[in-house]
Amino acid sequence: METNQNEAVSSLSLSHDLYADLANAVPTGIYRSRVFHEKAMKEERWLESQNAPYVIEFANDRFFEILQLDRIEYEKNPGILHALVFEDDKAEFARLNVTANLQRTPFFWEGRLIVNDKMIWVSFKSIPRILKNGDIVWTGTLEDITLHKQFEEVLKIKNAELQRLNADKDFFFSILAHDLKSPFNSILGFLDLLINNIHTIDINQIEKQLSIVHDSANNAYHLLEDILVWALSQSGKLPFEPRTFNLKGCCDQVVNILNPIAEKKGITLKALEPTDVQLFADMNMLNTILRNLISNAIKFTREGGTITISSQLLNSMLLISVSDNGVGISPELLTRLFDNCHLQSINGTSNEKGTGFGLLLCKKFVEQHGGTIWAESVLGQGSVFRFTLPLN
Repeated sequence: METNQNEAVSSLSLSHDLYADLANAVPTGIYRSRVFHEKAMKEERWLESQNAPYVIEFANDRFFEILQLDRIEYEKNPGILHALVFEDDKAEFARLNVTANLQRTPFFWEGRLIVNDKMIWVSFKSIPRILKNGDIVWTGTLEDITLHKQFEEVLKIKNAELQRLNADKDFFFSILAHDLKSPFNSILGFLDLLINNIHTIDINQIEKQLSIVHDSANNAYHLLEDILVWALSQSGKLPFEPRTFNLKGCCDQVVNILNPIAEKKGITLKALEPTDVQLFADMNMLNTILRNLISNAIKFTREGGTITISSQLLNSMLLISVSDNGVGISPELLTRLFDNCHLQSINGTSNEKGTGFGLLLCKKFVEQHGGTIWAESVLGQGSVFRFTLPLN
């Protein structure tokens, strides 16, 4: 009799060791817990790190490796697990536990744990077996899915980037199809007119038509230049080379280039002090910002108007303003000026073409310097565009 009992104990021990060996050979955490049915119905019990509503009957080595917990300590107080759950995920963890035990349905949870001051993502999956007294035995798996979640995050970023690139591509094509096509139609139309009538029209008409061709070519060139610069900046291929230089020299250079266009409309360009300040910035980007803002001001200012470029020192920042007494901007359009989803062609006071695309470049370059750009306007009275750049 005693021999049979010893053989049974030995066989049971062997089965347990075999079961443990098999479980420990699996790269996934495996566990079995007994949940006390009455206690498990209270959500607060699943939030406490003491007096857990269950006990651990078995867990393999990988289970404790993932959680970085001592086996003996955890078996004494399985509520330690609840303390590991990331604060923002605790309510969902508790709710799903209560629901699974109440409805006696499989439990699935993906969430974050703080293990040794490091956040990891884990996945719990377990199925219930109901005992006669109402308690539930849960047998399940625990997996560390941190790398999987990181890969998902990378994919999300890549997908967002692809969507942005597709949107940019569609945006560029719409500009190429519409806003570049228009000036070239004007150029080709007037050149055909000149070629076919060169011997019959007088010199004044020729000069007028050539002036229109010249303006259309300039508009197309500047728009194409902005598109190419934008494409380079979006792809990260546009060099950012800040250095210390004098604002006045940069401002004078842009004003000298644009002054003939302003004079043609009878518009006065003037710079107020103090523009003679040193700042640390990318000169090419600042040239682009000033050129676009001043060009827009010329475009939307009537004959005889005035455009003023001014600067103001604000602690470690320089505030630069380009103001005009032109036609102004409606409140609805003002809120969408720097949004590439709402760009639209708006003709200037002399029917100059405009897309608002240059403002996107301004915003991009200002923010790349760590500054901000905004506009203020009163319809019919004029506008002022302001942006900040760091002095150092």
